[in-house]
Amino acid sequence: MVSAASERTWTAERAPLWDELAELVAETRRDGGRMPAERVDLLVLRYQQTAADLALLRTRDPSSPLLPRLNDLVAQAHSVVYRRGTAPLRSVLGFVWSGYPALVWELRRPIAAAALLGFAVAAAGFAWALADPVSASSFLPAGLRDANHARHEAIPASLMAPESALIFTNNIRVSIMAFGGGLTAGLLTLYVVYFNSMLLGVLSGITNGDGVNGEYWSLILPHGVIELSCFAITAGAGLALADAIVRARPEPRAVAIRREATRGTLIVLGTMPLLVLAGLIEGFITPSDLPIPAKLAVAGVSGLLLVSYLLRGRPR
Repeated sequence: MVSAASERTWTAERAPLWDELAELVAETRRDGGRMPAERVDLLVLRYQQTAADLALLRTRDPSSPLLPRLNDLVAQAHSVVYRRGTAPLRSVLGFVWSGYPALVWELRRPIAAAALLGFAVAAAGFAWALADPVSASSFLPAGLRDANHARHEAIPASLMAPESALIFTNNIRVSIMAFGGGLTAGLLTLYVVYFNSMLLGVLSGITNGDGVNGEYWSLILPHGVIELSCFAITAGAGLALADAIVRARPEPRAVAIRREATRGTLIVLGTMPLLVLAGLIEGFITPSDLPIPAKLAVAGVSGLLLVSYLLRGRPR
């Protein structure tokens, strides 16, 4: 059971989403199921959010007077969303197209915090490598700490490709760890951000110590733009989960944790296709014979497309 004040606060926050879902259900019935694609996507998203709210409410307060309304609303929305055999596919596509960017927008502040922290740590590692490459090289994997690196020479191309692939492929697993680290009150999330950002900064500093190394950046950036963005997004979800654990709120802590865990899990699932896309770029573009400018252009184009996609989550 929760206090009446806590339930009123929670209801005030979530009621606008329920009202919007009711309007969308009524709209699709009025129009005979003919709705613009964007409205269908919004219907699916609001249905998912309301169903999650219903599950939370059943757990925390089985006697809540809100349950009958939410039960009816979710049942009505379910009949609309799943009335055709292709509805599950439409639901998945709707989440990928608009639901995921909307969730990223909701978590834009912790995501920005994770990105800024990672950038600051990488910049510090880069500066350290420029000032003292011998000492900074101790942070790198053993395969990179050979005599050539100690003399501050550029990392051989034969090593850059496998090492860059190792770093960024590892981010798929690290992205999941970054979110799950929120359960440690954010300590593991912060450590993951620090370690991976420092590794990238030191590697970049040592490799570019004698000037800009275009070959290195052509191996890092084409897939790295998307992968590092995914890493920041999942780390931001981990920080949001940590915030729900450590910060006092009017609502019960368990409710806040469940909400952020649900939202973070959806974030991780929605990030997977982006990581697959980055993997395709890494597998076919990075090791190809394309000239360096072309590879760097891929990085720029992929970054612009990613920003355009994520900005779909802004409220209209």
